[in-house]
Amino acid sequence: MRAVINIKGTKLSVVGLNIHEDQITSVQVVDGEGKVATHYDSKHASYVPEGASVVNLKEVLEFPDANKEIVEDLNQLLIDSKDHLKDLGNQIIQEVLIHNGLPFGDSALPSLVKEYKEHSDYIDGVASALEVVKRDNYA
Repeated sequence: MRAVINIKGTKLSVVGLNIHEDQITSVQVVDGEGKVATHYDSKHASYVPEGASVVNLKEVLEFPDANKEIVEDLNQLLIDSKDHLKDLGNQIIQEVLIHNGLPFGDSALPSLVKEYKEHSDYIDGVASALEVVKRDNYA
């Protein structure tokens, strides 16, 4: 799927992007009737013809394929991270069983517990990022 702009709830297919110094200055879109129109960026367009549409392209320009890839990547990262967390939990159990009532002294338990906690927090962050991307993409 191509890029689209969302203007007042109407999504229009982008057929051209004009870029100057790494900033999108305007886009050409096609409406449902096949008419081409140009929308200029309110911040980066150096020239805007009289009566032309001026919008904040950063707010209205959407790249659905890019968002889909981000969602897929975050989902895979979440799966891999949960697997790693499960492995850390098993390592903690093994460390406790090995020491069976003995002092933990030089054991790896404190560092494993710390890593488990940090990785659990990391997973919460990835899950939050995934929800934000989904909300912004599918709202």
